[in-house]
Amino acid sequence: MEKKIKTEEKEAKMVSIKVTEDFLDKFDLSVRYEAGKVLEFDEERAQEVVGRGLAEYAEPELPQG
Repeated sequence: MEKKIKTEEKEAKMVSIKVTEDFLDKFDLSVRYEAGKVLEFDEERAQEVVGRGLAEYAEPELPQG
């Protein structure tokens, strides 16, 4: 799932990722992301987290019915 957030400087593309291994936020070490959680990160940060093996890209959920 992709979303776009417009900031004053640029438009950030957001993507959903699913955490596969617990990890701490790199900017706020008091924030812990637990395995199984689905999060939305900007595309650059998502690539970094997935590349480190801490998460995988989440498939968009399709409506039931």
